[in-house]
Amino acid sequence: MCAKYVTSEQNKFCLDRTQELLFCVGAELATESAERQKQLVLVTAEDSLTLEKAMDNYLEQLPKVTRFVMPGKSKAAAYLHVARTVSRRAERLLVRLAQEIEVREELLIYVNRLSDFLYTMAREEDFRYDVMETTKTILERYLKANQKEMKEIIMKKHETLTLEYCQELAKAVVEVAEKHVPVNMAIANSEGTIIYQYHMPGTLLVSVDIARKKAYTVIAVKAPTHKLSELIQPGAPLYQIETMLDGSIVTFGGGIPIVNEAGETVGAIGISGGTVEQDIIIAEEALAKVSVG
Repeated sequence: MCAKYVTSEQNKFCLDRTQELLFCVGAELATESAERQKQLVLVTAEDSLTLEKAMDNYLEQLPKVTRFVMPGKSKAAAYLHVARTVSRRAERLLVRLAQEIEVREELLIYVNRLSDFLYTMAREEDFRYDVMETTKTILERYLKANQKEMKEIIMKKHETLTLEYCQELAKAVVEVAEKHVPVNMAIANSEGTIIYQYHMPGTLLVSVDIARKKAYTVIAVKAPTHKLSELIQPGAPLYQIETMLDGSIVTFGGGIPIVNEAGETVGAIGISGGTVEQDIIIAEEALAKVSVG
């Protein structure tokens, strides 16, 4: 049930894998014959180490605990806390069983670490929920306070990025790229929506998605993508933003704002296909060739 409510694909993958291993645990405990156990897939020390590594990754992005954690801000975390209490109860029963029959140490260790793993994942889900809810609340308040003004600005900016302008910019990108490497280009409007894309022959397909993400990132964080490297370091304002947003944000060069004559950011261009330095050069030189009103 937890896997159906978690908001991260990585968390869902971990829970699906855990479910598979719990079936292995049940099969081992239900099999008395040592010979038949040799035919089973058994939980190993490596599986416990995987849980430890996952917890370490969570703890790197979570704030330190300075008080008792109130469980279940989000539905996913609430179910995870139920799961970890059931896991701890199962561990106590397994320890009692180990006093009567032989139970492998690797199995005991895995079940012990499982409840801690579920607890830590619950904290991560609640943290993710807090970030999403805070962002949503701030955005709603801002839009409500500036609704009329924002609507006028957005309409004006959308008119700026015409099809003619996008085609001219694509032509400039091709002219510059021919001196370097073939690339993919994406143009986003002031809301982060991709409104134009061009694929030069010879570029990798993976660059299509990267170019789109670069353009979106510029609008989302209001900065060129090559300026983000310092902001994503531990302790910096955007630390772990790539993980929290499931890879929708790109933090390497190639995304550049499109600025009009009034100094307003009216959109963004994303270039991908060369090295980071080549992508930046192509984007900047192409933008310099085409003016935007």
